[in-house]
Amino acid sequence: MKQFHIFVEGDADIKFLYDYIEEIFSISLNAKINRKGGIEPKTLHCIQATNGWTVFKSDAGATFRDKMKENTSNGIINLVVFDADTSKNGGGFADRKQEIDEWKAKYELNFELFLFPNNQDDGELENLLENIINPQNAPVFDCWQKFEDCLPTKTTCTKNPLTIPAKKSKIYAYMEVLLGESNSEKDKAKDPNRDFKKTEHWDLTAKAIEPLKDFLHSHIA
Repeated sequence: MKQFHIFVEGDADIKFLYDYIEEIFSISLNAKINRKGGIEPKTLHCIQATNGWTVFKSDAGATFRDKMKENTSNGIINLVVFDADTSKNGGGFADRKQEIDEWKAKYELNFELFLFPNNQDDGELENLLENIINPQNAPVFDCWQKFEDCLPTKTTCTKNPLTIPAKKSKIYAYMEVLLGESNSEKDKAKDPNRDFKKTEHWDLTAKAIEPLKDFLHSHIA
């Protein structure tokens, strides 16, 4: 089994990859999840939050660069799994990949790159999550779509047109409506607390996740 260190953007990525790797690859990370610093591994594997591409490439990112070089020297595989983002936000798959590749060459780093949702299209983790829900729960998104379609037709005294909520809100709402009404149940809808192994909510064998599976299989299996 290969030793690996995965650099991600934030809490949502950590929990998703943590669950996915354990479930699909039968690799026990045997670690405590730390919301601010990723996971604290008791094994030879690690998933670490970087707070995004802007921090990663800044002077503050020197810590991550140093860690990558140390890992390479010790035979540990570096993986970077970030969002591609959308073109309107100054990213998009092609632009983000080029930026990261140039950054990689500038600092002479060794790592493999995967950009959500599928290492090909613009988007983010939430685009992937939207496509791996349990199909029986699709009516939840049907209702959400009606909500989004309704917003442009309404006017308010403060803002027009109304802002369509971010996809993060859509995924949170999906989780919230499927869980109980208590505070402890609602807490399970938050990024670090989601159970992606719960088949009533998620399908980790969906076709949409195959590019990620292939990427991880080629580098950590």
